[in-house]
Amino acid sequence: MAERVLVGSGVGNGVGVGPVFRVVDRSQRELSSAIGSRHNLTAIRGAVEVVADEIEQASGRAEVDAVMGALGMMLRDPSLVEQIKSRLADGVSADRAIRGAFAQFARSLASLGGYFAERSDDLVALAEKVIDTLVGVDEVELPTTPYVLVTDTLSPMVASKLDPAVVLAVITRTGTATSHTGIVLRSVKIPSVVGVSAIGLLTDGIDVLVDASSGQIFVEPSAEELENYARAEVFEDEVLPPIQPGELPVTVLANLGSSAEAEAAHRVGAEGVGLFRTELLFLGRQDPPTLDEQVLEYTRLLSFFEGQRVIVRVLDTDTDKPLPFLFFAGSGKYANRGFQVLLANHSILDTQLEALSIAQNNVPNSNLWVMAPMVITAAEANEFARSAKLHGIRNIGIMVEVPELVDALDDALEQIDFLSIGTNDLSQYTLGKNRHGVASDISDARDPKVLAVIERVLSIANARGIPVGVCGEAAADHESAKLFVEMGVDSLSASPALIPALRETLKQ
Repeated sequence: MAERVLVGSGVGNGVGVGPVFRVVDRSQRELSSAIGSRHNLTAIRGAVEVVADEIEQASGRAEVDAVMGALGMMLRDPSLVEQIKSRLADGVSADRAIRGAFAQFARSLASLGGYFAERSDDLVALAEKVIDTLVGVDEVELPTTPYVLVTDTLSPMVASKLDPAVVLAVITRTGTATSHTGIVLRSVKIPSVVGVSAIGLLTDGIDVLVDASSGQIFVEPSAEELENYARAEVFEDEVLPPIQPGELPVTVLANLGSSAEAEAAHRVGAEGVGLFRTELLFLGRQDPPTLDEQVLEYTRLLSFFEGQRVIVRVLDTDTDKPLPFLFFAGSGKYANRGFQVLLANHSILDTQLEALSIAQNNVPNSNLWVMAPMVITAAEANEFARSAKLHGIRNIGIMVEVPELVDALDDALEQIDFLSIGTNDLSQYTLGKNRHGVASDISDARDPKVLAVIERVLSIANARGIPVGVCGEAAADHESAKLFVEMGVDSLSASPALIPALRETLKQ
């Protein structure tokens, strides 16, 4: 499998594979604001006007025209320059005055909520564009051979000029799928993942696979992953009808990283969500998301899938994704992984479960299932069930990702309604492969030792009438998927990009 997988918010439905070209962050530049310098208010006002003119002249698509018109109006708002003027009068440098004014303007938009809040992220990139214009810095010279663009911020204007024949995909640290930049990237049909806090791990020249439909970035993807996604490209532009009852031998669900990716799941006819990764809400923050922030995201998600199964995994973190507000938990090979982290940070778990419960009630026809990551013992399973029930969660599950759980599974299922097998970790731990050493392959899920564990899980669960799904990468693998169906799993869950090929596989 890939060296590592990063997550963000997907934009569009495509897949891009290629070498990284990293644009260096220039947001730390410091400029003078001395009287008479070329960075005074007159020069800054002129730079804002130049950028506004450039934005309003960008055209070619109806969606882009609408976006550019809105951005031009923002830049021409008199209060923006007044805020810059006020900061300069206080002796603040030009760069800080510009960034501060744009940030204040962004906060004002965010406070309005809804559409305006989603537009506020666009101002971050525009501030840097104004500074570039002020100091006479040209846009970065981009490669002429195919590449994946990695950058901290990307303005809608720059995004509109990208050539899809050369720019295979885009990855940004900031932004949202519904920002102006996101809208433009979707319009120019460049698969993108935004809001990726760990882009520092992406260096020039390394190969990445960008799956915009699930918000995942595979760093140094394996041959099997490339093959699976090559099969997916055949269906890339298709919109498939919803899967009908009885059409396939198992339920086929989508793996998503944000509610913005719901459209991708609907495009391929998924029957619901088999794994909703909540990490995106938590990554890149100094403090955990508030109850209201989480309620909004979970309500959006459930409203897109009314009446359909939606399986949400509570926060799953490990040493690859350090979060400053979490206490370290555990020791040995499972240190700082899975549900034991939430047990050591119970307030985080309680807030998340409360938000899910409120969202469940906000959408009357919702079919919410909630599961805990990497449960190791029966005691952990029982504690999660107890906590979930206290918050009104009706369908409670756990992930099977470590072989030790199987020996305790009978006791662990006392209060559990469903199981989900994470084949990536289960294969690695069953076969004794180091997560940060020898990489696993998707085919490891078909190793006799791993299959023996899965068979035991199915046997114990079937005896209790508990459904078992598979949500790891192997769920979309041609050979593995058929094997799992023969073994008796209830559902398979995969990236939306991989579902069309999976549907064809299951029909054979």
